Formats: sequence, C-alpha cells, structure tokens
Amino acid sequence: MFLVSKNKLVYFLIILLSGCINQARFTSLDNDQSVLSSVKKPAEIKSVYVESNPEFYLVKPGDTLYSIAFRFGLDYKKLANANNIDQSYAIYEGQALALKEANAKQIVAKPASKPVQKPTTNTAKTPVTKVNDDSVKLSNAVNQLGSSAPQSWLWPHNGKIVRTYQANSSTQKGIDIRGVIGDSVSATASGIVVYAGNGLPGYGNLIIVEHSGSLLSAYAFAQKILVSESDRVSAGQQIATMGKQGDQPGLHFEIRRNGKPVDPQSYLPKR
Repeated sequence: MFLVSKNKLVYFLIILLSGCINQARFTSLDNDQSVLSSVKKPAEIKSVYVESNPEFYLVKPGDTLYSIAFRFGLDYKKLANANNIDQSYAIYEGQALALKEANAKQIVAKPASKPVQKPTTNTAKTPVTKVNDDSVKLSNAVNQLGSSAPQSWLWPHNGKIVRTYQANSSTQKGIDIRGVIGDSVSATASGIVVYAGNGLPGYGNLIIVEHSGSLLSAYAFAQKILVSESDRVSAGQQIATMGKQGDQPGLHFEIRRNGKPVDPQSYLPKR
C-alpha cells in the first residue's frame, strides 16, 4: 500500500515537473527577442512625394521657363541646360522638365516628345502641345542683358518693412512692405519683364524682372499688373499697384541671384 502510494507520488511529481518545464520553455520563447525579430514585419511604405520639390514638372499653359525656375528656386539657364533647351528657352505645354541644374547641355538627350494621339472618339480634342509663341521674343530681349550687375537700385515702395529676409527660409525669401491698396509699385532696376501673371502658388499677381548680372527682382500680390512679358522697364518705372498680402495691404519683394534668394536690403539703398 505504501509502495503504491509512493509510486503514485513519484509519478505525480514527474508530471508536475514536466509541466513546469514545458511552461517555462514556451514562456521563454514568447519573450525571446531573437525569435520575435525573425518574424518579418510589414515594410514601411515611404511616399514618393516627401520632397518639397518634385523631380519633374509638367509644363502647363501660361508657364515660361523663367516662372518655373523661379517657382522651384533654380537658375533658368542651368535648368535649360539640364533639359537640353536652346537659348530660345522655348517650352511646350505637356513637356516634362527635369527640375535640376546643369552647367552645360547634357550630352545624351532625347527631344521633348509630343503626347501620343489616342484614337479619336465622337468628341474632337484640341492638341495640348504647342510652342509658347512669346518665348523667342522674350529670350532675345533677355540675351541682350549684360553680365554686370546694375550699379544702382531703387526701393519698389517706400512703406514700412514689416518682415525681413531670412537665409535658408522657405517662407521668408524676401521682404514684406506695408502700404495702401492702389499705391504705386516701381521697378527696382532696369531690366526685362520675364513673367507677369498669377500662375505661381503663394505669390498672387506676380511680376518678375530679369536684370543684368544674373539678377532678378520679384513683386508679389499686385492689385493690378501694368506691364507685359518682354517689356523693357527702367528703374523707378511703375509696373503695378499694391494689392493685399493676406488681410493687409502689402508688397512681397524678392531679389534673386542665379535663381537663389538673396537679402534685398543688401542691394537697396540704406534708409
């Protein structure tokens, strides 16, 4: 009797210990990071649109090479080189431009291709690819500008400066000047109007004037634009009237060199 009970007790202890060992083994597997790390996690999907500037831009009606270069902070001549565009700077609606710069034209290049014509249906479609007719006239005027920077600059408006330029800022690329709606806005130096319109996001009615020495000036949020692309303007000439910047009358003014923003106050006369 005692022997049987003893055997039962031993048997019971063996089962109990076996269970504890198995429990510990499975518990350790659950907590083992090497085992967990062997299980593949879903790959993180990164968006292709994380950069502030895309790699390519599709030319739309009203675009010029100058306005595209200004929008993305590029030198228009180097942008032309990167896309094998000649000095006419002609671009085409529907053309894909690589948004990069090059000091010389690319050796290997493919001409801009026209969109493939799909079989016509009952509704006739107008071809979307056409040459910007003003490109040649504009480029001829710009190519006549000299390589030396203007010797003197004038303030585009004499109002109070309410926001100054900040280097490497995406929001303070120039200065903001307060005034009254309808005030005269003048060209800061002589040059050629290379853009006059409202197609650039965040600038409202905008005028861009190309100057000699690879410099340009920009006048944003105009109430009324008084010049046209290809016009030659002189320093102090009225080119626009002041409009609203946000909920306040104002002018946003920039100067850029080789397509990059610089501090306008380093060029303008001291006040």
